[in-house]
Amino acid sequence: MISKTNFITRLIILISLTLSFEMLGLPQPITGPLVNLMLILTTLVLNPMAGVILGSVSPLVAVIRGQLPAIFLPMVPFIIIANALLVLIFGFVSKLFPFALSHDSSPLKSIGNWLGLFLGAMIKFLWLYASASFVLPIILGKQLPPPFIAMMAVPQFVTAIIGGSFALLIFSMLQRIIAK
Repeated sequence: MISKTNFITRLIILISLTLSFEMLGLPQPITGPLVNLMLILTTLVLNPMAGVILGSVSPLVAVIRGQLPAIFLPMVPFIIIANALLVLIFGFVSKLFPFALSHDSSPLKSIGNWLGLFLGAMIKFLWLYASASFVLPIILGKQLPPPFIAMMAVPQFVTAIIGGSFALLIFSMLQRIIAK
């Protein structure tokens, strides 16, 4: 158990690192996996609620910085919820199925981590796709452009899987370094 001061310090460092990635202004196919990496890594290092905090701060800062085009502004609450769904499902499932594929306790060999990542990414993608395709058009009273809906579909699943996979790899390496 880490102290409250340690927790807050680690969370601030993880948020700062995430925001640094966002501030680079890289294309979405790079920024998306990096942000998802940080969401899962924060969940692994601290806990799912820390991941929810990070997942809430990240899109809000993107809005403040003007990184999100105007058409995305109504999506921000849905993106925050999608990030929360990703980390909460990942955290829950990884704890529910803690067993590994071998006697090695590496996070890379945990069935729960991979299942949690897959389910969390799938729910995130389905939530964003449904929000862009059905919920937001009802709220706004008009259909959203197909390219916008396409951005809220499969790419969300892919970026979550890529980012989450790298998070498991980095966390596994961190555990080995700390164990030495």
